[in-house]
Amino acid sequence: MENSFNHTNWCIFVAAYMPAFQILVEKWLNSEEYSHAFLTLPLLVYMVWGNREELQNRPPRYSSTGLALVLVSTACYLFALLTQVPTFISLSLYFTLVGVLIYLAGIQSVRLLFTPLILLLILIPVPEQLYIKLTFPLQLKVSQVSEVLLELFGVPVLREGNVMHSPGKSFEVVEACSGMRSIITLLTLSLIMGYFMLKRRVAKIILLLTSIPIAIAVNILRVSAMILLYHYFQLDLSVGSLHTFTGLLVFVLAFVMLLLVHKVLEYREI
Repeated sequence: MENSFNHTNWCIFVAAYMPAFQILVEKWLNSEEYSHAFLTLPLLVYMVWGNREELQNRPPRYSSTGLALVLVSTACYLFALLTQVPTFISLSLYFTLVGVLIYLAGIQSVRLLFTPLILLLILIPVPEQLYIKLTFPLQLKVSQVSEVLLELFGVPVLREGNVMHSPGKSFEVVEACSGMRSIITLLTLSLIMGYFMLKRRVAKIILLLTSIPIAIAVNILRVSAMILLYHYFQLDLSVGSLHTFTGLLVFVLAFVMLLLVHKVLEYREI
């Protein structure tokens, strides 16, 4: 397979898709949701590199399915460049890569590189309008559950949508507190942990799916804790460095919970 796609071809590919690479890097640099991309990419490359011998030993397949995917995704890429839709440009790059892989190494190569391919797909930014549609229901759900928890602790709260009114201060559950950012990060972490630390596919899938409720749960805890601390101790964690610190603390908590789930799954594999 190595000889079928030489350095010249790769240089042409990179030059042709340079606008897509630029869009991705710019988004990763300017978005907190995807800032982990620069840590994920080296691991992704390492995963592919670890399977290089098996890929190289496979004779070229020249799959018609792969060729068709390359042609369609290339046409979509040219159209996306004309319309300047960043997500379509990035997705066209992604499916061209998948098409080249299938064309040269067959459909089984996708199974071999399934985890790095999914990781790369997660790194493609969600369109802003879709992101808002996904985060707003999460904001409402976090607000609703937090309201129930606060009432159990005796804190009087009036909720209006995603705004929580407590005596002396109102708290808005913004996009950052919806859990979407945590979901993207924990999905990435769970894929990496499953790839390197678990053997059974079922265990990997369970770890991946568990990351979603963990991300939502820790954000509910964060919102509830902020209102509780303000109500009883007049400690405002919604602004400044304390707010940043609580965000880091919540992420550490989520990571610990994910590790505990991993330990349970790992124990079941023994």
